[in-house]
Amino acid sequence: MSEPASHPRDREDTRRLIAGAIAELDLQQIAVTRLLTPAQRFQEGCSMIRLAEQVGAYRLRLRRPELSQDEALRIIRGRP
Repeated sequence: MSEPASHPRDREDTRRLIAGAIAELDLQQIAVTRLLTPAQRFQEGCSMIRLAEQVGAYRLRLRRPELSQDEALRIIRGRP
């Protein structure tokens, strides 16, 4: 069975999202990142993931204060 054709509105929304993401690019940061070694870029990626997990756990604990930090991180990471 084939996928239904995407609605023109969906395509326009996607174009707007992509344009917004491109507008947020920091060309100076891209230039700096290009100077990093693959290991350094990997470490930067890991750092961003850790930050996102910490923010997610913090926000989850605001809604569910009975959770420990470890429990909140486990939920955020999607682990059983």
